Amino acid sequence: MAIGFCFIPFLLLTWKKMRQVKTYRILGIYWLLSGFINMIDLDFFSHFTNVAGVKERLNCCYDMLDTPLALLVFASAVSGRQRKQILLVLLLFIVGEGTLIGWKGYNAMSSNIIIGVGLLLAIIYSITGLVQYMKKMEHTPFENSMVFVYAALIFVYGSYLILYVFSLTRDNSQSNSNDSSLVYYISMLLSAAITSMGLWGYGLRRSQAAVTA
Repeated sequence: MAIGFCFIPFLLLTWKKMRQVKTYRILGIYWLLSGFINMIDLDFFSHFTNVAGVKERLNCCYDMLDTPLALLVFASAVSGRQRKQILLVLLLFIVGEGTLIGWKGYNAMSSNIIIGVGLLLAIIYSITGLVQYMKKMEHTPFENSMVFVYAALIFVYGSYLILYVFSLTRDNSQSNSNDSSLVYYISMLLSAAITSMGLWGYGLRRSQAAVTA
């Protein structure tokens, strides 16, 4: 179910008014990628012989793309100096990723560094987005939808950060792994649902505005 919910933000792009907003297109791709990457965990794929190798390569790609896509969402949702600052951070992050992988290769250490830095950046910019929203008295339909997106990303990346810390401090037993997987998929499900609610609300408000006009 959690994986299925990941595809909803992308499917909402079939709504013409959603496709016109660049932030929503990037957000749809972000959740589409998350859904496809996590599909490899379905029981159906466990019957394939080389599934472990495929999963490792997919996880590598996901680790490399997750934070840049999230930063693109943040950058496209703002303008002016703030957008330039986020784009600069995005560029530095990509350069840092490439340098680290080129130097150490993709292993547990480099993966932990990339994931850890990415989680902190995503949480910081999600909180920043919420703070900027609360500073305003009046909001556009887009801003009202993005507050759902920021809240969803804070929740999911906050949950991932907890799992990340636990993975570094706890033993990798089967019971711990099962608990972590449960928390991971529940947080992904709720985050995708909250994001979808925000996008759906934007589409409804724009449709009602068009009818009224």
